[in-house]
Amino acid sequence: MKTKKTIELPMDVLYFQVRPYAKCELAAMYFPASPNDAAAVANLRNLIKRNPELQEALRKASYRTYDKSFTAEQVRILVRYIGEP
Repeated sequence: MKTKKTIELPMDVLYFQVRPYAKCELAAMYFPASPNDAAAVANLRNLIKRNPELQEALRKASYRTYDKSFTAEQVRILVRYIGEP
């Protein structure tokens, strides 16, 4: 019987998956120290507002400030401009 070989990864290594996310879920990933989801979303919104190029790219991807979620395309744009959470 063959045994599967497992790969050990350090505990701090995470793999971010580009997929649709609820805005509060993704914001909490970018701002884990926020006291609540609303604060994390506000922090992410402020980060977006301070970057006109990011704002324009998201607008072209049909993003609106008060959407409750991000599409996979919008998540890709966020990662391109501000990196992985």
